[in-house]
Parts: sequence; C-alpha cells; structure tokens
Amino acid sequence: MADPKAETKPDTKSRILDAALALFNERGSANVSTNHIAEALGMSPGNLYYHFRNRAEIVRGLFQRIMAAWAANYALPAGKAPTFRTMDTMAAGNFDIQWQYRFFFRDLTMLLAADADLAAQYRTNRDSGMANTQALLRHFASAGLMAPADKRTLEEITQLLWLVGDFWLVFRDAGGGEPAEADMDQGVRLFRRILAPHIIRDKSK
Repeated sequence: MADPKAETKPDTKSRILDAALALFNERGSANVSTNHIAEALGMSPGNLYYHFRNRAEIVRGLFQRIMAAWAANYALPAGKAPTFRTMDTMAAGNFDIQWQYRFFFRDLTMLLAADADLAAQYRTNRDSGMANTQALLRHFASAGLMAPADKRTLEEITQLLWLVGDFWLVFRDAGGGEPAEADMDQGVRLFRRILAPHIIRDKSK
C-alpha cells in the first residue's frame, strides 16, 4: 500500500509555498514566521516542519520556482526566428515574475546575507543567467535585431539588464510609498532604453 504521506506531500508542499508567498509579499519575509504560515493554512507547525524544516527552506523552495519561471520566460520559441515582439515579451515576463515574487527582490540582500545556501544558489544562477543573457543578445544580433557588439559591450549591457531586473523594486521602495503592479511597466521601459542604442531595425513589422 502506498504511503499516504508520500501521496499528499507534493500538494501540501505546494500549498505551503503558496501561502508563504502570499504572506511574504504582503508583510515582508522578515515579518513572517513558520507559525504564521501554518496558521494561515490551518495546519499544525509540526505538519509544516514535516515538509520544510525552517523558513529558510521555504524561501529556497520559492527561489526554485523563480528559477523555473526565468528559464521558461527566456526560452526562445522553437523553430521561429526571434522578433522585437519576442524581446518585449521576455522583458514583460521578467517583471511579471519580479512582481509575483516581489518579496524576494525587495528583501534580496537580506535574504542572501541570512542564508549561505540560498546565496550560493543565487550566485550560481546569476552567473549562468548572465552568460545566457549574453548568448541571447548574440542570437538577437545574428537575427538582425541588434548590432553586433564586442565582449565588453555585451557584458555591460548584461550587467545593466540584471541590475534593473533584480533591483528595480528596491529602487522603487527607496522612493517611498507602496509599489504597485503598474510600476513594473517602468522596468520594462528601462529594459527597452538599455537596448535602444543597439537596435538596428524592427523585424516584427
């Protein structure tokens, strides 16, 4: 007979991650404990600890979701040449992800400082992600959407895109007031501004 816990574990883990995400986004991760998450789900803390030993593991679980969302967002459509619409869709998708997981980006430096394992995962992902971004820019150049660029220029464009992509909400928070989903549109516009000097023509028309 199958173990009932094994059958329900994936669904319960997803519910815990969903509840944690909602609370983290609403209150900030520093203001949410595992007891708060368990209470929101109507479960005992012991049941939550069966799936996640502590809050740090929950944050890491949510970061795994972020990485999966990034990978899907930046995958080029199979068998189709990229267009400027492809670039816009990727930019908009990036900030949709940032808004969906906004606690992570607002609390990023604090979360990385508090959890060495998360910091290592984030830095590994950032290194590979920046390399993939440069490869994507070269792909756009080969498709005639952007002017070819040397190695240093590609690195600097990539750094600017990642700065805006990871820290736009931190910048927005520093200006005061509560950020809104509409603020993500400015992030998309900044992506376009970074790329604008390198665009040579629009093949989407």
